[in-house]
Amino acid sequence: MIEQRINLYQDRFKEKKLILSAAQLVSLVALSLIAIVIWSFILQTDLDDVTASNLVLKARQSSIVDELNAANAELTRLLADNRMEQQITGVTREISARRRVLNFVDANQFGSGQGFSSYLVSLSRLHVDNVWLDEITLAENYVRIHGSALDAALVPTYFDRFTEEAVFQGNRFDIFQLERQPTTDWKVDFEIATTEVLNE
Repeated sequence: MIEQRINLYQDRFKEKKLILSAAQLVSLVALSLIAIVIWSFILQTDLDDVTASNLVLKARQSSIVDELNAANAELTRLLADNRMEQQITGVTREISARRRVLNFVDANQFGSGQGFSSYLVSLSRLHVDNVWLDEITLAENYVRIHGSALDAALVPTYFDRFTEEAVFQGNRFDIFQLERQPTTDWKVDFEIATTEVLNE
């Protein structure tokens, strides 16, 4: 008869206590996964919020930069725009021209002559660059001259030449107009005339 003795006190025969059962381990893994998913969701939400805030800040920064560029461009345009200064200069020159011509008229430097041909001959001799006559009206007791100039300052210069012609010495020119039309602002129109006296 074969006899075998077994030592029941060996470690392999001792009852082993499990720290976690399979079900508990599965539950723990599931809870860990749920926690990771929730944490990931929170992080993603925070990331989305930060990204949105960043986009808003970038848009605001871009808007500020655009406004600054527009302000700089407007400032540059205003500094470079000298139209107002040119207009002031032009008006000043026109006022000066008006004063000179009015002083010339008030001084009674024009005069009357005999015959229309002498007027026309004298007018043909009067020449100032960039000044021209558009209309001449002559009657026995009436002289009207209408013309234009590229520059208002040239008008007094033109009338100064009248003193050189004897036919204009003696008549008094009581009517004077100097104007610039909006549709033809590249030139100034002038008109000078004696007071018409009709023969009775």
